[in-house]
Amino acid sequence: MEQGSRVPFKIFLRILIAIVSFVSGTQPAQANLSEELQVQIFRYATDNSPTFYLSSKTYFLTDNFLTRIDGYFESGSKGAWSIDPDPLRYTFKVDETGKSFVWIGRDHPLNFTRSVPVEPTSALGTVWAQNQLEALNPRVSGWIGAGLMQELDPKSWKLIVAYSPIFIPTFGPSLGFTERGGLNPARFARLPPQTVTTGGVTIPIRYRLEIGQLKDLLLQHQAMIAINHDDEDVNMDAYLYTAPHPDPVPTTNSALGVSATDVNAKVDINVQFPREYWGGMRTQFKKVKFSPAFEVLQRMDDLSEHYVSFTGYFNSLQLDPHLSTRTTNRASFGLLTHFQKTFDTPKFSDGMVFLRLPVALSEVVELRTLVQATLLSLRQSFYWINEIEWSIAQNMSLLGAMRLLAGEDNSYFGDWRDQDSYSAGLRWIF
Repeated sequence: MEQGSRVPFKIFLRILIAIVSFVSGTQPAQANLSEELQVQIFRYATDNSPTFYLSSKTYFLTDNFLTRIDGYFESGSKGAWSIDPDPLRYTFKVDETGKSFVWIGRDHPLNFTRSVPVEPTSALGTVWAQNQLEALNPRVSGWIGAGLMQELDPKSWKLIVAYSPIFIPTFGPSLGFTERGGLNPARFARLPPQTVTTGGVTIPIRYRLEIGQLKDLLLQHQAMIAINHDDEDVNMDAYLYTAPHPDPVPTTNSALGVSATDVNAKVDINVQFPREYWGGMRTQFKKVKFSPAFEVLQRMDDLSEHYVSFTGYFNSLQLDPHLSTRTTNRASFGLLTHFQKTFDTPKFSDGMVFLRLPVALSEVVELRTLVQATLLSLRQSFYWINEIEWSIAQNMSLLGAMRLLAGEDNSYFGDWRDQDSYSAGLRWIF
């Protein structure tokens, strides 16, 4: 998903369509294919020159196959790029209705039953592995494996079972090390200490990263069992799952290195992903105002670690209720927090409150606002983006945005408070 050679996109899509059509017996004409492409120029507060940004979302759907391929590229020495097919799944019907099925490929097991995909601002989403290469727009990652969706009651009850033999950890902006052990980070990478003071003297730290065998990282079991209830009033699921911790847990050995010409603090880092066991429950009330969803998540092997989230949803606002707009964006607001357990590093769940508010200013102009803030004492931080989109054709629009970040030292957004930016560009859908 990160750095590598890229196959030309149109050729890749043609190969994908041909393979899926052959396996499923679906004619290419029956497949739905759409592409959303954004091209923008960013200007960051810390940079002397503009940055080129490219984002794409490709959707391909047949009766049995679904994929969404997210592409992301940012130019410059601090940039990053990724191509991430998620979901990428094929389903086999178990019964005539198609409500019971087996899936293979990649997806989040609970995306099949929830009204919205698992979100980073939910209790489950914040501890699940994510793609954070686009740090201000993280996405919850799916498992690579297989699963079963079994209808237990024709009216409302379902059983979900999923298994994955391949572990994909959270992908974030590259920290980057030079050959001498110095840091060469991407834009939104979180930096470890670069100097240490001993005996009143400040000396640089040199790092050596011990990754170990790649197969020992990737070939790790993950499993989930869940039950879902869905009727006209409520959507509820309860689940148990086990997986390695999605973020690396470093164990370190350090020493003071002294030579004839240099003094360095040397740190050896051994990265580990310890296994965890979780249980949780989510309930969404469909007929209550804002369709509120409550989720509670408990770590079973460490009872001091638990998360709670609340999310409300409503339709986008319109200045004129008689407007006929093209937008399908929904507004949401909520809270995500952990309590009791104290973490050494900043977390997205440090008393997070958020608001996502799209407003239709006219039939062709939409203003979108996103506000996220962590309110935990000594971890207070803030992220705000205002984006305006003006449709100039049926499938093309102009974009403009401004992003502000602020916060204390060692807070989630505060570490990026020098990365304010504004941008402008184009968006195509075809």
